[in-house]
Amino acid sequence: MTKSIINKRFITHTIFGIICLICMNGALAADADSAVTTAAYDLPVLLTSAGQAADVLIMKGLCRKAGLAVTLQKSANADSIAGFKTIILVAGGSSKGLGAAKIDVGDEEERIESMLKAARKAKIPVLVFHIGGEARRGALSDRFNKLAAQGGTMIIVASDGDDDGLFKNAAKKNKAEYRHIKKSFESIGVLKELFGLE
Repeated sequence: MTKSIINKRFITHTIFGIICLICMNGALAADADSAVTTAAYDLPVLLTSAGQAADVLIMKGLCRKAGLAVTLQKSANADSIAGFKTIILVAGGSSKGLGAAKIDVGDEEERIESMLKAARKAKIPVLVFHIGGEARRGALSDRFNKLAAQGGTMIIVASDGDDDGLFKNAAKKNKAEYRHIKKSFESIGVLKELFGLE
């Protein structure tokens, strides 16, 4: 066998090996990309309130901007969760909102507790969003904030809504994931990530 034939075969094998490596790297990159965009949470999604604050309506708008379809039921109860695979619970109390809904504080607490109990039993994850900042803290709001935080699979808090660590400590105790975002509109990016909408 001549040296030129050997060299040609060596070059051919080398080129073939390089092509294989490129293809393998491309496949790995594609797998990595798909891993990034894989949804952690599933549809359909129930959006509800813990405290009847107007923040739940703001959250609906943020979901829409993220491209996430949700069903809004401000006063969802244990029976309401049937058929849903994820619950988004917006924490924050409002005396005005409670009054408009004709719900007293005790009834709202009972509703939230029973819904969260039903969600745990049905193994439906609960994403707790507190987007109202310091304005949604205090004696009234914190009654609902604590309940929501205790039942959250994941807790996302915006702005200065957790300066005392109420949500963070609850997440640590319950082994829930905790995230702090600077502004409520950053919820859009969080939602895209969690539901694979990137």
